[in-house]
Amino acid sequence: MRSFRVAAISTIFLSAVFFLLSSSASAQVALSVEISQLNYLQYEPVYLRVTMRNYSGHPLAFGENEGLRGRLRFEINSPGRNQYAQLLTNEYPAMRGVILQPGASRTFTFNVSNYYNVKQLGHYSIRAILSHPQLKAEYGSKQVHFTVVKGLTQWESVVGVPKFSGKSRNQQNETIETRKYSILTYNTGRAFFHALMIEDEERVYVVRKLALDLGKNLAPHCAVDDMSRLNIIAAASPKVYIYYQFDTSGKLEKRDVRIKTDTTPRLVVNRELGTVIVDGGRVARRDLDYEEIKELPFIRTAMEENVKDITEGKSILDQAEEDE
Repeated sequence: MRSFRVAAISTIFLSAVFFLLSSSASAQVALSVEISQLNYLQYEPVYLRVTMRNYSGHPLAFGENEGLRGRLRFEINSPGRNQYAQLLTNEYPAMRGVILQPGASRTFTFNVSNYYNVKQLGHYSIRAILSHPQLKAEYGSKQVHFTVVKGLTQWESVVGVPKFSGKSRNQQNETIETRKYSILTYNTGRAFFHALMIEDEERVYVVRKLALDLGKNLAPHCAVDDMSRLNIIAAASPKVYIYYQFDTSGKLEKRDVRIKTDTTPRLVVNRELGTVIVDGGRVARRDLDYEEIKELPFIRTAMEENVKDITEGKSILDQAEEDE
């Protein structure tokens, strides 16, 4: 009787293993996802890296044709009970023009915030789901998790928005537009960062990281000039500094890297003219300094014009990692 039970249990166990192996082996596409950080500031772009591997034995093309119109979507559990993140548009992340060869994999990075509402504070879980007319079923990835946080305000200033049209302003009838600049600090789950937020009462114009939070003595220094532009000196390390200049809409107008010498890079404000300049240290030189400092956060994108800066809002970066 005992041997029968053992045999029966063994048969059931082996059947379960066979079922699991069969299910895994029958998957025609494998999907995996990675989140770029564990915590995001409210309104910060949420980037998700999706890797697809084709096990179907046939090329999978994603095009305009009805029979080739595969779709990648995200299933996002929002804060609250049984809530899914709202789709902001009728369009899902674009996959047109992609051909996934048999056995090959490709990796894409998506700004999920362009498609779904992930602005609410709280905890989220997200997974990718792929469907295609040539596939019998949808295929999904495992979930990853992230949290949207408020951050801690380190500095803020409200400025007026300049008028460049040349038209005279009726001071009594027209209200001056304003913007609020804020420097925030928060923990991404891997490190503490300083970030910039530019907003008004109706919208948020930009949220982007500036530098690592290296402590109070190396906190960013900020100054607003006569054109209401925000000038920032932020430390990438105790010896390396980055200078930024943003306009009131969040456009990055200037950025360079400076090295501390006998003097420390700093902002100098002309109180009479309202101008702001950078003084102290020296400008980093590609031929002398680049190899030594390029691995510091934010330095590579600041010194190489052709390097994509993911903090500047690229919606999709096709990394085209195909295995040979």
